[in-house]
Amino acid sequence: MRRIATGAAVWVVVLGLVSACGGQSPYCTAVKDDKALLDSFGATRTDAAFASYAKALRSVAAEAPSGSKADWKRLADVTEGVLAAHRDVGFKLDDMDDAKKREGLGQSDVAKLNQAYAAFNDTAKQRKAIIADAEQTCDIKLK
Repeated sequence: MRRIATGAAVWVVVLGLVSACGGQSPYCTAVKDDKALLDSFGATRTDAAFASYAKALRSVAAEAPSGSKADWKRLADVTEGVLAAHRDVGFKLDDMDDAKKREGLGQSDVAKLNQAYAAFNDTAKQRKAIIADAEQTCDIKLK
């Protein structure tokens, strides 16, 4: 009876190791699933693109280990903050390159947008940290 119990315990350990090697963590799966969006982060400046970036960042943040969770969350927050500022002032992100449309913005609208963009642009540290973490933890190279 003792041999059976020991044998069963060994198989539980072996099966656990085999499944751990064959599987990927939910965090790494999320990074891999959203890699294309993460690699293009900020390149397309439209409401739809920023909504997609925010969703991808929030998805990865939900699975991120404690060491990088705050960085992923911060990037999701500031990306959503840019979208929220545009909604608040009634000005689409898509129209930022149109000088004539921008002229219609009031000073308070410009101030609100500038504040959101300043927070967004002040995330170099977090961007570097998530790139390093994805590579170290998941062996996934982000741009």
